[in-house]
Amino acid sequence: MKKLFLGILFLICVFPFLVVLANSAYEPGGWSFQAYYEVFLGTPRYLFRFWKSLGICLLIAMGQVVIAALAGYGFGKFQFPCKRLMLFFLMILMVLPLQVTLVPGHVVLNKMVLLQTQWALILPSIFLPLGTVLMTQSFGALSDEMFQAAVLDGCSTMQSLILVGVPNVRGSLVCVGILSFLDSWNMVEQPIAYLKDFEKYPLSVALAYVSPQEPKQQFVSCILVLLPPLILFTFFNKDLVEGITFGEEK
Repeated sequence: MKKLFLGILFLICVFPFLVVLANSAYEPGGWSFQAYYEVFLGTPRYLFRFWKSLGICLLIAMGQVVIAALAGYGFGKFQFPCKRLMLFFLMILMVLPLQVTLVPGHVVLNKMVLLQTQWALILPSIFLPLGTVLMTQSFGALSDEMFQAAVLDGCSTMQSLILVGVPNVRGSLVCVGILSFLDSWNMVEQPIAYLKDFEKYPLSVALAYVSPQEPKQQFVSCILVLLPPLILFTFFNKDLVEGITFGEEK
């Protein structure tokens, strides 16, 4: 009974993907992959936006990994005034709906003269609190004796982080990078709120503007959007699980 239930659940989850896959190539007269050629090779408009979106998401992921590692190390291994209060506010920010932060974000970015630029998408996403909270938990789970031994060997605070801390929380850092990438890859509200030029929209938003007269290209574009998350989860699913459960296991 359990296997039957899991099988039905699997089919329900996979069915939309199968519909997209079938409609991207099937025609009444047979199978045709012309739409794949047009999206992947025939015209630069799809791939150009794909690579631009990929670059934005990679910058966000790398930036958030660096910020989360530094902040998580500070929160996890050092004592300073108002530490618990600051962590409490980070957790509150983490659970706030995105829509709540769009208006103040718009005001701040306008003051910084960053609206209508790609930095309006990149900078706010780098400083999201989820990565810091995860890395605080991961660094806090590490033994203090390791860092004390590194200091006795002559390591500075930054050297202790790079040589001792980072290798021991690799899974958590990968987890932060993947979650950050997926969150930015699927962003919709931020580009609409912060950008007006259609040419600057990432693929996640531009996909909605594919012409209804090109249904095959719409389905192939959906597959194009699926590729990076699918590849990431395929190769890094163990790191993702390890990063989320690291603190509890320690």
